Order: sequence, then C-alpha cells, then structure tokens
Amino acid sequence: MAHPDDYRFYLEQGCKDVSHCLGIQQMPEPYSLMLDADEMYFFWMNRKTGVESAITWDKWACYRGAKSHAKDTTP
Repeated sequence: MAHPDDYRFYLEQGCKDVSHCLGIQQMPEPYSLMLDADEMYFFWMNRKTGVESAITWDKWACYRGAKSHAKDTTP
C-alpha cells in the first residue's frame, strides 16, 4: 500500500530523485522522477501520497504518466 514515507525509504535504499534531468520540462508538483538503485529503470512517484508508477527505461514516459496522473487526480 502506498505511503508518503516511501519516498524517503527509496532514497535510503539507493534510488535517486532525477527530476532535474528533464531539461526545461519539470515534473508536476508533488511528483518526482525516480531512478532505481540499479540505475536501469525510471518510475514516477507522488511524494505526498506515495503512489508510484510501473518501472520503464523511458524517462519521458514517466514524465507523461505523471502529468496524466496529476490531471486525473486533481479535484
């Protein structure tokens, strides 16, 4: 089950927040672009809720997924 503390847990386990690597594009708030500990796959994560995406090699798919998820969950 998703939990807001998952973000900190992932960082402690070796994942990295690489939201800065999208050039002029930015992840929507409060989403982060995460790189797994093996540095092979990306996933997005909502830092407030702990909800995360499936892993993928495509950081732009994560970006689009986070934008879509943010749009779908905005009240």
